[in-house]
Amino acid sequence: MEAVCESRVPGEEEMKCTICRREAVADLCAYHTEAREKVKGAYPAWVKAYGRIEWEDYLDKVKRNVQTGQWAKEIAELLKG
Repeated sequence: MEAVCESRVPGEEEMKCTICRREAVADLCAYHTEAREKVKGAYPAWVKAYGRIEWEDYLDKVKRNVQTGQWAKEIAELLKG
């Protein structure tokens, strides 16, 4: 007897993360989705700390920060578009 275990509908393409090509539910994998939420969520704190910082400048600082993780840097690049 052959076991059939398919997690997707036949003929339906598996979603892949636009950054790393891991399995994804939408356009990003779970890791990049979490990183996107953290990058977006941290922006108000940066605005408060700097007094005012434009979104593009914030994303540049996130990308250049040595303490920023790789996934967040990749998200900052994607969001800068």
